Amino acid sequence: MKTSEKSGSLFYVMGISLIAALGGFLFGFDMTVVSGTLPFLEKVFSLSGASLGWAVSSCILACIFGAASAGKLADVFGRKKVLIVTAVLFAISAVGAGWANSFHAFILYRFLGGLAIGAASGIAPIYVAESAPTRLRGRFVSFYQLAIVVGILASYYSNYFLLQLGDDAWRWMFAAGVVPAGLFFGLLFLVPETPRWLVKSGRTEEALRVLTRIDGETYAREEMAVIQQTLQVRKGKFSDLLKPRMFRIVVIGSLLGIFSQICGANAVFLYAPKIFAQAGSGLQDSLFQTSFIGLINFFCTFIPIIFVERVGRRPLLLGGVAVMTVVMGWLTWLFHVHATGMVVLVAVLAYIAAYCSSLACLTWVILSEIFPNRIRGEAMSIANLSLWTANYILLQTFPMIEARYGITSAFGTYSVICVGILVFVWKFIPETKGKSLEEIEMQLIGLEEKK
Repeated sequence: MKTSEKSGSLFYVMGISLIAALGGFLFGFDMTVVSGTLPFLEKVFSLSGASLGWAVSSCILACIFGAASAGKLADVFGRKKVLIVTAVLFAISAVGAGWANSFHAFILYRFLGGLAIGAASGIAPIYVAESAPTRLRGRFVSFYQLAIVVGILASYYSNYFLLQLGDDAWRWMFAAGVVPAGLFFGLLFLVPETPRWLVKSGRTEEALRVLTRIDGETYAREEMAVIQQTLQVRKGKFSDLLKPRMFRIVVIGSLLGIFSQICGANAVFLYAPKIFAQAGSGLQDSLFQTSFIGLINFFCTFIPIIFVERVGRRPLLLGGVAVMTVVMGWLTWLFHVHATGMVVLVAVLAYIAAYCSSLACLTWVILSEIFPNRIRGEAMSIANLSLWTANYILLQTFPMIEARYGITSAFGTYSVICVGILVFVWKFIPETKGKSLEEIEMQLIGLEEKK
């Protein structure tokens, strides 16, 4: 990450973005590692359908609290410090959940992991968005989603290969997360605080040095002037969120977060082995088929990374959600007619491909862009809180709906929701390609709102 003080360096920006994106890797790994442990947890702790849902969704419930508090903490103490705390929580959760000797202890440690996921999911994208130059911001924030995807893939393959350890395999599946958590913790000490937080905190000289290293002296001076302009009136207050134009943006961001979760994708990610078992697969085959979800997830995430700055956010979202709608309807029909084998796997992979090419990645990009500088942390907390609440409801209710009404009813519900998402994106999501964060702010709320 060595660079000239005057010219800036793409490698420097890429380096700090990738380090921050490790929070996404841990997010993906920690959230989905539980999928491979479900048969063991059912047996070891004698879980019912509702208890199994709690084993999965307790982590997500904690994400709500992590997301709700992280924005304010990041505004006060800085983005970097909050990310360091999440790294510690990830490590504690990995070891604790893996070696828990009771279901209550297991839930406690998964709850700690959820706090870390919720905090990292809001702060890591903000860190990247506030550090990256305008022309590359969408692509670098997309690295965060790529890191989530790699974490999911790593958890699937880790689970598959650790399966051979026998009855205690589930313990090692969880404990494996301590390795990336330790790496994340150490590397965070190599990155700077974001320039926008530094300016907000009155550390303008330090912010100017960081901006210069990011994209050169000219960029640093111009960006500093714009950042100071958007912050010069006063610091943001929570009451600012209730102003009509500001509130509208918060609602749009929150709804986008909610829709990204209740479309059913995370039910597929976390309950994939059970879904494939419904289609006639055994445990080992189910875990192996689940690994294909991770592979499709990984490769399709490169689609928005490559095209987000060329095509734009809206076209990618609209196209992806349209395909999701069609494929989820297909999945509903397949389970209605009790289809088994390869056709179910193909349908599941097609749905995940569409989700990962659009809504999964671009939700984080858009949420990191649309909120104004002075209240970005608090607004992101609200959107993140909404997102994780929706995710918790999805993961808690999926096994209950599946047990009582059948998997066809669950997928039918998700297909209807996908139609609603398509309409929402068409009507309310703005195009932010090629605009600085300050230009987006001026476009969405107007200069007069800040007077």
